[in-house]
Amino acid sequence: MEYFDVLDCAGRKTGERIERDAAHAGGIWHGAFHCCMIYPQDGAGCALFQLRSRAKRIAPGKFDVSVGGHYAAGEGPEGAGPREVREELGLVIPFGQLVPVGKRTFVYCFAPELREYEFQDVYLLPMAGRPGGLELQPEEVDGVLELDIVEGIQLFTGQQETAEGRFIGPGGDEAVRAVTTSDFVPCLDNYYCRLLVLARRYFAGERQALVI
Repeated sequence: MEYFDVLDCAGRKTGERIERDAAHAGGIWHGAFHCCMIYPQDGAGCALFQLRSRAKRIAPGKFDVSVGGHYAAGEGPEGAGPREVREELGLVIPFGQLVPVGKRTFVYCFAPELREYEFQDVYLLPMAGRPGGLELQPEEVDGVLELDIVEGIQLFTGQQETAEGRFIGPGGDEAVRAVTTSDFVPCLDNYYCRLLVLARRYFAGERQALVI
């Protein structure tokens, strides 16, 4: 069984631990790691989103940040971050390469018995270019989507109804894929737009006050 540290409403560990399904059934606060990989490609800034496996209990078949995962009991971002990147994408990334952009409070009721109450440590993961040699974790990730940052912002601000990206499947096959906002994990805070705005600022040379 997988256990989480129970957090209070301010994100502090209470000293208790809870099993994963019980945390989601009871809407119990717990911690998670999120990162959005960004890189230049063909003169534009791009962001990489993962397609969550259709076998996932929460938001199956929806696009999400490049890497995301719960903290196991006793874990923090320094250990869980590189581990999650390696497990989900097959990339070895030192923790120091991640750019922290703050903590997100995520609350969403996916079903009466499936409630996510998370404090997410959020990072940008800048890369020199399009990552090669991705090894997607089959039970977690069904593919990845490379999306132009400007086009993504236009999508999430309602300036356009669809955006086209480069989709890479688990076997490495590539195709153009059109997406809408409904193809992403639902949220109440326009999270993906906010992340893309931070990515655009990063590519513009800003390094101060990058806060989600």
